[in-house]
Amino acid sequence: MAALLVIGVHATFVAGFTSHSDLGRYAARLEIGVSVFFVISGFLLYRPFALAHFGGRSRPSARTFWVRRLKRIVPAYWVAFLFVTYVLHADKVKHGWGSLAIYLGFAQIYFPSHVVSGLTQAWSLCVEMSFYLVLPLWAVLMGSKRRTHQVQLRTELAGLAGLVAFSFAFRILAAHWNGLAAQGMPTWLPAFADLFSLGMLLAVISSWLAVQDRRPAALWHPALPWVSWALAAVVFCSVSNIGLPLKPLASSPIGLSLVRQTLYGLFGFLVVVPAVFGPQASGLVRRSLQLRPIALIGVVSYGVYLWHEAWIQMFVSWTHDSLFNIPLVELGLAVTALSITSATLSYVLVERPIRLATRNRGRIAAKPAAPPATTRVAVNA
Repeated sequence: MAALLVIGVHATFVAGFTSHSDLGRYAARLEIGVSVFFVISGFLLYRPFALAHFGGRSRPSARTFWVRRLKRIVPAYWVAFLFVTYVLHADKVKHGWGSLAIYLGFAQIYFPSHVVSGLTQAWSLCVEMSFYLVLPLWAVLMGSKRRTHQVQLRTELAGLAGLVAFSFAFRILAAHWNGLAAQGMPTWLPAFADLFSLGMLLAVISSWLAVQDRRPAALWHPALPWVSWALAAVVFCSVSNIGLPLKPLASSPIGLSLVRQTLYGLFGFLVVVPAVFGPQASGLVRRSLQLRPIALIGVVSYGVYLWHEAWIQMFVSWTHDSLFNIPLVELGLAVTALSITSATLSYVLVERPIRLATRNRGRIAAKPAAPPATTRVAVNA
């Protein structure tokens, strides 16, 4: 869903729908899908650490976490970047070995001259990679002492509240900073720490409930998915009507920017809640999320995110349509189909083989030594 929202915001803008339609203010806010990505990442990646903090078991290895993240993210991104840049020529890059290292090293958001070049949508991927680097260190801080469940819960909640406050303070600082770095600061990790914190909050609460073996009636109520998604729809409509600019990368006054950030985070939080709490096999909302087509798109959604902007550029090139005067339905269907196809190829040929090879090596390494020959004979007999 988040990946398709991101396709929507870019396709509607290039087609001219955003600027020419009365519904353009809603189309422009489809960028909210990125916030959903960040909330999901915060939940999924922090939950094993949160469970360890509450369950009294050892934390996941930071080294293993980092290696797995690198293997999951890097190969598909490198393939997409190199193919889009040097085969399709569907993006603009700064040339030179130093620039190539910046792009391939997920550092373009930290260099103002590079932030809007390369795979421009990869700015959010750079934020994700920064989050991956910091998360195990945060887990060490939160789990440095053995605490009771109640004290640990208060510690986790206080830490997350501090992260949200820090994120908003950083955004205010970036808005008033006059240096060259200020051009990229709104895309640095601290500016989005609040969104990741909302996902981490879901991880903390769900872990605490799991170890307590508690199921609050409100969170397991059959109406929860409908209420949660209805509230998300209200939030989306609200943020679409507060006067935000329609153009991508256009800046807003700091007050309006903070309101947008808050509503984006709340939307992502409310969208994800039904997937975290309650019986996952019941209810129309949850069953719809488990439909095979939706699940399959979810499997390859990383690739969809990586490839979709290149296919938008290629569609415009092939059809010779003028920007902002393109049939939206044709553009949307073509780009979605091409993005899912290329993402599927990426998953089958790049992502899945690396994941399986890594898993198989881990199983081989963990396999116990063979027993002595006499033992084997006795067992076989």
